[in-house]
Amino acid sequence: MATKSIQVPAGAELTLDDGIGFVALVDRMNVDPALKVVNAARISYQSQRQAFDEKDRKLAGFLWANGHTSPYRHSFFTFHWKAPLFVFRQAFKYQVGSGWREYEVGGESVSLEVFDMFFDTDKGCSWNEISGRYVQWANEYYVPKVMRANPPHGNKQASVDLPPEFDHEGERARMIAECDELFRRYQERIERGVAKEIARMLLPQNLYTQAYWTVSLQGVMHFLEQRLKPDAQFEIRRYAEGVYALVKDDFDRLGITREQLAG
Repeated sequence: MATKSIQVPAGAELTLDDGIGFVALVDRMNVDPALKVVNAARISYQSQRQAFDEKDRKLAGFLWANGHTSPYRHSFFTFHWKAPLFVFRQAFKYQVGSGWREYEVGGESVSLEVFDMFFDTDKGCSWNEISGRYVQWANEYYVPKVMRANPPHGNKQASVDLPPEFDHEGERARMIAECDELFRRYQERIERGVAKEIARMLLPQNLYTQAYWTVSLQGVMHFLEQRLKPDAQFEIRRYAEGVYALVKDDFDRLGITREQLAG
């Protein structure tokens, strides 16, 4: 039995221009994320605000700019992704950990939990993905319409345009044929009685899968800081742009721009 088809959710951001890939906001906490950031910080002084104003916007910006990120860990979002496996392998890296440090704020010593990517990396983030052990994959792949080349300068984390004479359509057709052949072999292996967990081993990295991602506001911001950058791989950058579009209103209130996140 093939994977049940899930329609593109209402309000989703389409990502890879193939009508398949998307990212959608499933839900968010009802409390205003921006107000929660500054109130979480002010609890150190036994103080709270009822409404978010320009003073709060400046405080929120100061906290983020100076590494006081624990107040950004109290608001959570859940996203639904449909993306190629190789995109998920990159996205799964963004799990935010923390450590306690002492800072001087307004002349007083304050303990704040700050970001540390090498410590407690399971906090503040959860992924649940389709299991290829339990379901049979659908024949859905991402194949780019325009191919890219390795850069001449040797940067292993970048790609550049191919020469104008390159046959993009021909290369794409070959990739599609190869994917279809691999999927045919996968199906035949299952029909011969081989377990799905074994049969899937030959499937390529451009196979589409789906997952739920629940993450703190800090985790979202860290992901965007890394994957909105111009040198991020095109495909995951498109997903970062989709995530940003879904939570842009919150960033606007916090006074954090796309340009700041992208560096």
